[in-house]
Amino acid sequence: MSEKKGTSRREFLAGVGGAVAGLAVGAAVGWSLKPAEMAPPEVRTETVVQTQTVTQTVTAGPPRPFEGVKITALVHSGHQAVPWKKWSQVIKDRWGIELEVVETPPEDIYSKALLGIQASPPEYDIIQWNSAWIGDFEPFIQPLDEFMSKPEGDPGWGDIISGYRNFQNTWGGKVYSLTLDGDTFFLYYRKDLFDHPEERDNFKSQYGRELTVPRTWEEALEVAEFFTRKKGEKLAGSTLTKDFFGIADQLRRGRSYYWYLFRYVPYIAAARNGQGDYFDRDTMEPLINTDAAVEALEVLKRSKDLAPPGVLGFEWDELFTAAMKEGIIGMWIHWPDEGKRSDELAPLPVENPPKPQLGVAMIPGVEKDGKLYQYTIVDAAWVVSVVKGSKNPEAAYTVIKFITGPEASLENVMAPTDFMPDTGHDPYRYSHIHSYRFRKLKPHAVPLLDAYAEALEKGFPLLKIPGAFEYLDKLDLGISKYLAGEIMSAKEALDGVAKEWEQITDKLGRDKQKEFYRKMWELIG
Repeated sequence: MSEKKGTSRREFLAGVGGAVAGLAVGAAVGWSLKPAEMAPPEVRTETVVQTQTVTQTVTAGPPRPFEGVKITALVHSGHQAVPWKKWSQVIKDRWGIELEVVETPPEDIYSKALLGIQASPPEYDIIQWNSAWIGDFEPFIQPLDEFMSKPEGDPGWGDIISGYRNFQNTWGGKVYSLTLDGDTFFLYYRKDLFDHPEERDNFKSQYGRELTVPRTWEEALEVAEFFTRKKGEKLAGSTLTKDFFGIADQLRRGRSYYWYLFRYVPYIAAARNGQGDYFDRDTMEPLINTDAAVEALEVLKRSKDLAPPGVLGFEWDELFTAAMKEGIIGMWIHWPDEGKRSDELAPLPVENPPKPQLGVAMIPGVEKDGKLYQYTIVDAAWVVSVVKGSKNPEAAYTVIKFITGPEASLENVMAPTDFMPDTGHDPYRYSHIHSYRFRKLKPHAVPLLDAYAEALEKGFPLLKIPGAFEYLDKLDLGISKYLAGEIMSAKEALDGVAKEWEQITDKLGRDKQKEFYRKMWELIG
């Protein structure tokens, strides 16, 4: 399991030159170099004198602009700290920067980073943090626009997939961070099952349409119902050795709100002519208990009833195991891990299974008046920033520009490679998803890479205002109580959530929250 996918991780949650979004720039020569080739050589000659006196002459390379400068970076401990350590020697060789890496567990990053950047002087020059915390972190991190506009300062901005640029890096019209880990979500499905001729014929006979990857949630529920079977029944032309379930979500208390939002966003957008929102932008009145929101929660309940009996206890491990290791799930929504690890997919639990095949697609949407409202939530994920008050902000920016830039980051997101052990980083650049090297060395990841561009062009931001964690936790609690049968109706559950949201807004200041919410949407309208 990727550590960054653990519970505590998500409970909150050199240059491109002329690269243009969407271009297949990953095969550019400079980006395909191995890490060992990146550091500038230091030329050394030795003259041995017969008197046994040894004279060593060092011919220096080009001057390093930050010779002897020390930069301290606070980062996610474990495998996410690996790239910082692996690249530290290259950073020293190129720029003379001594990089000190301070590791902390993901559940402690919020408090440790906030305390450290509020100190005077700050304890860190660079912080890795969750982009959902921008409302709290904005006063203490440095906007990057000035660095980016200087010669050689472009971090490959146009190469970062637009969903990440808009929803993770930009706030109030300014750039505050660079993406380090491209978290988002996809619909995974058993392609070997969807392509099976007997299943296709039976589905058409039963539902009067072709068996296709679902574009809407109503289609998804039909497909999930069709594929839900008991042990001993037939699946893919053979006898099931285990119960099989058409769909499963990750519904343990704490993060079930994600799987609700996958339904909520298209339903609320369809009801509001494409303006998906959490609040009314003029009044900050919650939309979480509107008719569309209630319908979305009822759809989640219908999905839950087609899932394994223990689905209310599913976190990352449980869903990944049931789907990928046991092979008992027909469709599910998850982070990019499955796509990167599709070669680990277990055969279907039948006596004579077909070759395992994993499909990757957009999350289903809602169709209204002939228009499909379909979105991908761009997770509040790991980004990096320069801290205000750093004694060496230019050097700090140089480090994050390199670590997140096209040259180093391809190695990070491809990991493990012969140079880079596992990092837990997911793709976030067009050059990643179009990289010849990535596709050649890891062909099983190609369907995921193909799905990235479409998914992120239809991105939707997770809530990113002060109190975001509290808002979402109240939503999560209401959802959990409804799904567990403690609250009998979806309307009652969401009315309770809306009341809690109003109290949070009033506590933090309605006008202040309205301004933060405006900033959240400012760049994208």
